[in-house]
Amino acid sequence: MLVRPLGPDDAAAFRALRIRSLREHPEAFGRTPEEVDSLDVWTERLRIDVNSDLDFTLGAFEGDTLVGIAGCHRDRGAKQRHIAHIWGVYVVPERRGTGLGRKIFVAAVERARAWPDLEQLWLDVTTVNKGARALYASCGFTRIAIKPRVLKVGDSYYDEELMALNLKPS
Repeated sequence: MLVRPLGPDDAAAFRALRIRSLREHPEAFGRTPEEVDSLDVWTERLRIDVNSDLDFTLGAFEGDTLVGIAGCHRDRGAKQRHIAHIWGVYVVPERRGTGLGRKIFVAAVERARAWPDLEQLWLDVTTVNKGARALYASCGFTRIAIKPRVLKVGDSYYDEELMALNLKPS
């Protein structure tokens, strides 16, 4: 299993997997499949992100097949550059329970940790996603807040838990 940063040549595979994740788990992500940016937009975004200290997207590959993804974004503003946000963590159902989710998530944390002056990592996870919440807690993330009714899927509402990892000793 190879985990590596995604580049422009990976845009089609990433976009397809992102759409799959949104279709299969609408309660876990804040976007719908129809809101995923075009292939051209993702190709350019991944080209820029390859050497960026503001964004990256990692992919987990089994052979040539993309089976997991995780992204990270750092705000550009001077007052918020000390915080980065993990987003879009997803592993295909047929590879869950193999340790792949932990592997790609830890790789994202470690890559973000290398950014200069980064002090905290944040993420949002729906409270019904017990497996992801347990993974994040086992990696040192702690609850900051519960954000009620953040996502609405049909007539159902989902709360999100904001979690954080302090990268600097107090």
